[in-house]
Amino acid sequence: MEKQPKYEYIKNALIEAIHSGKYPPGSELPSENELTEQYSVSRITVRRAIDELYRTGYIEKKQGKRGYVRETAKEQELTTISSYTEEIQRQGMTPSRKVLSSGLRLCSPEEKEILKLDKADAVFYLERIIYADQKPLCYTSTVLPYKYFRDIESYDFSENSLYNIIEQQFHLRITDSILKLKAIPAKDDVATFLDVARDVPLLYSSAVTYGDYQGDILPIESFQTYYLTDRFEYTLAQKR
Repeated sequence: MEKQPKYEYIKNALIEAIHSGKYPPGSELPSENELTEQYSVSRITVRRAIDELYRTGYIEKKQGKRGYVRETAKEQELTTISSYTEEIQRQGMTPSRKVLSSGLRLCSPEEKEILKLDKADAVFYLERIIYADQKPLCYTSTVLPYKYFRDIESYDFSENSLYNIIEQQFHLRITDSILKLKAIPAKDDVATFLDVARDVPLLYSSAVTYGDYQGDILPIESFQTYYLTDRFEYTLAQKR
């Protein structure tokens, strides 16, 4: 019988420890130094074992930190429009937010087309990290036509849900959205914001949201979101 490679033995031992509950979801694995001493192997062998755990979906990596056991993903349906706050609360977790930047500026040519604006129209932009139970869930960048939301910059979006403000303070009913999804690797600032290693897979979504403004259905929001794939998984019900 062919002898099992050392890295594979370590990988299988860690998988067994994960399944037994020794390392529960969200917990950190031992450091490279600890594993090197425990199994009397080289750092290269340990790294190969850790890379195999990552490749097979057992762990995730954060920049400059140990690997941690991947958490069971929560299901989220794509058939209804929900705010981040609503969805996180629906999953039994506590939402929180960090505002990275916000303010007013002139719309870009692309935003002019997407949001059906005039060349000199202003937009309100909002860049945030959304947390579920104090752990990063997604990074999102949002743009709204300012003419529909005068003085929206006065609200504290580290404390308030954007959709709650839109519907309850501006009395604008959100009606539908067009959403695009694709898988991409974490890069540059997004990896830093979400505290993950570069090239960790993320789910990228871009969307245009529509609302009822004084009886007309108009584009009221354009946003981009980068989701950590170990926190949520998405389901889409289809009928023939």
